[in-house]
Parts: sequence; C-alpha cells; structure tokens
Amino acid sequence: MCSAHRLARAAGALVLAIIIMVAGVVAAPAEAASSSTTLCKGFAQCAAKGRGDAGYAPVYRGSYWNMRPGHNCTNYVAYRLTNGRTVPRPPGADGSGTWGAAARKAGTPVSRTPRVGSVAWWKPRYHGASAGGHVAYVEAVRKDGSIVISEDHLGGTFMWRVLKRKGGAWPSGFIHFKDSDGSPSGKVLWARGEGRGAVRLSATANEPDVPAGQRDYLVTVGGPRETPGVESFRFSTEFFRFERLATLRSRGATVLYVYALNTPGTRGSDTLLGSMAVSVGG
Repeated sequence: MCSAHRLARAAGALVLAIIIMVAGVVAAPAEAASSSTTLCKGFAQCAAKGRGDAGYAPVYRGSYWNMRPGHNCTNYVAYRLTNGRTVPRPPGADGSGTWGAAARKAGTPVSRTPRVGSVAWWKPRYHGASAGGHVAYVEAVRKDGSIVISEDHLGGTFMWRVLKRKGGAWPSGFIHFKDSDGSPSGKVLWARGEGRGAVRLSATANEPDVPAGQRDYLVTVGGPRETPGVESFRFSTEFFRFERLATLRSRGATVLYVYALNTPGTRGSDTLLGSMAVSVGG
C-alpha cells in the first residue's frame, strides 16, 4: 500500500512537473505571438497611463451621429470624428458592420492601409468582431506595421490595444474620412404620391458640427428654392433617417427638392440633399 502510494505520488508529481514545464514553454510563445495586446481598460486606468479618451468620459452618455449613447463602439468613434473634427455621417452607416460599405458608397476611401485618425473597421464576425462588426479609432501606426487603437464596446468598456498586422485581430479595412466645412450632408432616398395631394418622402442627413437633436429641412416643389413662386414647406426632425408626409397644392408630375438647413451660428451652409420626381394625385 505504502509503496503503491509513494509510486502514485511520484507519478503525480512527474505529471504535474510536465504540465508546469509544458505550460511554461507554451505560454511565453503564445503571449509573444498574440495578435492583440491590451494597453489599458477603463477611462480612469487609461488616463492614469497617459492614454486619454479625447474628452469622451464626461460625455459618453450623449449621442453622436445619432448612435446609441453610452459604452458603444460606434458612438465613441462618431464622437472622435466630430470632436475637434467635422466629419459627416455617411448615409447607410448604422451598425458598425455597415460602415465600410456606407463609406465607399459615399465616396470615402476605404483601404488596407492604416493612418493616424482613420477608422479601423471590422466586418461582422471578422477576426473576433461580434455579429454586428466593430469600429475603433487609429491612434498610432508603428514602424513594425502594428497599430495602436482606442475603442469602446457595447456593454463593455473603453480601452486601448495594439494590433499586429498579420495577426488574427487585424481589421477588415481602414476608413479615411475627410473633414467637411460643417455643412449638413445626406441624400434623398425616395418619394411617392399617396393621393389627394399627399406626398411622402424619405431622406437621411446629419450636421457634423452640431450634437444630435432637431434639424430643420426645406422642401420645394417643381423647382429649386430660388425659383420665383415655388411651393415649399419646412419641417424639423431629430432622426438621421426620416420620413415626412405632407399635403401639397400642386398636382400632377413634379419634382421635389429637399434641403437640409444649416444650424444658425455654426459653420457651413444649407445643403441640397437631392431631388426626386413624384406624381401628386388629386
């Protein structure tokens, strides 16, 4: 019994020694080969390490680009693009996974090359991203090709990370947004007649140098706003993408011109979002 017990103890010790040795051998290379290294977590810890949030911590419960407020990757990046910058939200940029395609459609360059100030973008479920995708802000590009990013997470926390170029956490691409003069931007999506002079239209717009809130719009019927005697109506909405129902005096085939009005006292000017042909029934 004692011999068997001693033998079992010796065998157990040998197995434990092998596990410890193997763990030591495997752990170091795995850490070295990691594609993502966390530099800090949380507003306070990151600030203590000199890795700031560009003023996001006191205002993160506000909405930017009409994104979901609080800890949220899109809201944080939208904040960075509109805090000290005037970047308009591309039509179709909703959940983070849509940002790349929306940017391309709006004429914004998307490439595989990171630059400071560009947006790192992950397609849904790509390289560790969630089913909704992910976005982050590029803080630095290192000589070895790795990048330093700051980011926030829905239901998670603010953090900084280093990502290796050939690792399994590398983004799908990088969006190179350009600053604007502060004017509203967007486009008309569709318009249709609904009988008895009623028309319904849908458009999308935002103003990059003004926080989320009410925006004013002007619609002219049959010609641009400079056309003498043209029928027009105004309305306000807080939504980035919206629909509007109005009753017109005009009848028959016509064209609607939709303008986003620049907020008084801010940079920029009114913007023609687009025009759309419509038939107004009697």
